Amino acid sequence: MSDGRLGDLGSIVPASLADRIRSYHSGGAAWLKELPGLIAKCVTQWDLTLMPAFEPGGDSSWTAPVKRSSGEVAVLQITVPLPVHHDHVTALRAWAGRGAVRLFAHDPTIRATLMECCVPGVDAADLPPEEADDIAVEVLSNLWAARVPASGGQPLAEAASQRAQVLEARADQFGDVVDPGPLREAAELFTSLPTSATRKVMLHGDFHRRNVLLSERGWLAIDPSSTIGDPSFDVAMFLQHDMHSLATTRRVDPLADRLGLERQRTRAWLFALATQTASWHLSIGGRPMHDAYSRAASTLL
Repeated sequence: MSDGRLGDLGSIVPASLADRIRSYHSGGAAWLKELPGLIAKCVTQWDLTLMPAFEPGGDSSWTAPVKRSSGEVAVLQITVPLPVHHDHVTALRAWAGRGAVRLFAHDPTIRATLMECCVPGVDAADLPPEEADDIAVEVLSNLWAARVPASGGQPLAEAASQRAQVLEARADQFGDVVDPGPLREAAELFTSLPTSATRKVMLHGDFHRRNVLLSERGWLAIDPSSTIGDPSFDVAMFLQHDMHSLATTRRVDPLADRLGLERQRTRAWLFALATQTASWHLSIGGRPMHDAYSRAASTLL
């Protein structure tokens, strides 16, 4: 591996990223040993020059900026093999750069994707809620306008069913610690809401502030899960990350109205997602955060 385009392969995987991948994925250590070879394959087949990897990076992939032969800077992402649905390519192809980063190339055999690089690349995490909501309306309107592909993507009913199973299990596990009623109600909503939807779009599926980046083309979505279903889900997903604050509940109806969605459906999705998040905090010993999320969720229905 003497190709100068590769740089120092021994130093291109940040130590903190390697630690997380070993901790979170059963096959993480083996995958990390393969990673330099996977990177080298991408550099060769797509004629790339590596730049230092993004830090701290994510939990399930190695991601770095690269230079293409044209001189354009792009992003190379190689994902850990996952036991659950993980498909960002179907959505990126459907959107074709409208509201999301452009897809340049994909190698499914090694789970590698070459995408547009957002410059300056700051996310919406630290923006005031009003500004973040304006961005969400703009980006989601663009994403949902795409034609749903004939194949590919995961039905929302399938993804939501998995969430329902988690909630039922936690209702059994923590029923003597907290009221299991909201957990079971949220599980029922995860089952009923997808099947009663009258509109289906290509959802982002994991739409939150850190998955929206500022680029020279404006605000763009990254890292979708290619889920197909009720658009109210994306709005609820966007808001549920802020549901530790009661003030977030006042943003639901205005966002639903601006995007032409049913208020009550959006509230129901947010209740289900916030309740699941509350149960996760409970499962890791975070009772104060559980209580904050549960308190906010209880005002929605």
